[in-house]
Amino acid sequence: MAPRIKSIDHYVEHVSTVPAIEGQIMRQFVRERVSLDGANKLQDPAEGKVVLLVHGGFWPCSVAFDCPYPGYSWMEALAEEGFDVFALDMTGHGRSALALQDNPQNGQFSDRHFMPAKYESAGKPDWPFQLVTTETETADLDAVVDYICELRHVKKVNLIGWSGGGIRVGTYVRYFPQKIEKLVIWASSNYSPHGPDVAPSDLPVPGAPTAFQSREHGEAVRWLANVKSAGQIEDTAIINAVWDEGANADPVGASWGGLRGPTRSYWGWTKSGAAKVIQPVLNFVGELDGLLESNIQLFEDLGSLDKIFLRIAGASHFMQWERGRHIKRKAVLEFLKNGTLRGATRGRFRADENGLFSSLWE
Repeated sequence: MAPRIKSIDHYVEHVSTVPAIEGQIMRQFVRERVSLDGANKLQDPAEGKVVLLVHGGFWPCSVAFDCPYPGYSWMEALAEEGFDVFALDMTGHGRSALALQDNPQNGQFSDRHFMPAKYESAGKPDWPFQLVTTETETADLDAVVDYICELRHVKKVNLIGWSGGGIRVGTYVRYFPQKIEKLVIWASSNYSPHGPDVAPSDLPVPGAPTAFQSREHGEAVRWLANVKSAGQIEDTAIINAVWDEGANADPVGASWGGLRGPTRSYWGWTKSGAAKVIQPVLNFVGELDGLLESNIQLFEDLGSLDKIFLRIAGASHFMQWERGRHIKRKAVLEFLKNGTLRGATRGRFRADENGLFSSLWE
């Protein structure tokens, strides 16, 4: 019988470095999934068994990693394997959105054509800057990592970043390598080998604080347009389930017809930055994901001695809601437990649509 899984929601309070609320107390939303047996032993050290998942651009953690539709919660699946699993909403997303983001006039101008017509005429933003930066997101992550380490009596956590979470975890480990056991980078966005390595001289960058993605754009353009393999979506009911959980996490954004996120000023996720990553790394991406080529380059540039690349056939950027989630879960589970894929600590692999792995080259 599978273990019963407990869900615990936390709010991690820390002093924010985000310019719009600098010096104020931020309440960062963090969800935990752990087996009831594990929950009864939370005072025991759990080195190697603690995982923190970091979402990407618009999908809050409960949608990205803990979708309540049966069989689609990755957090629950990891908890069933004995891991104590955490995920957070970064500042500006979901249950960690800021009050200033409730005002549609604070929406990024280029995104307003995705918004309902009644918001298109909104005036100039009352906070005329981008909201978060590489430094503020690193500080947010560090506050949550420290909270988890103290809560669970561990010195290190395993870190997983998807999409925009890839740059978040990749830059974080450069500053706090001593706090990370293993690193999983899933389809990182924002990798720019020859981009800036240092912050711009003028921060915060002028703009508006809130980015917005309509349901239509996120669902039809970014996801379903890349469903090209027979059986790639096993159950079409997942499409509405994803949206429903997004609306639960971000009811304000849902009332506009989509989801909100912060505008971001990034630097450091470059060739020289990737070379400073030294932890064991699993870097994987779907073959139907437009980020495949940039992640191949990222893998080449990573400084880790033990690093594994996996490309998954018939999977898009949103494989957590597709058939490819089974392959993803299998690969990451082996890596978290053993630091390997198919018994190897380094190399390049491909999984076909049936989950059969083949080695590409060393």
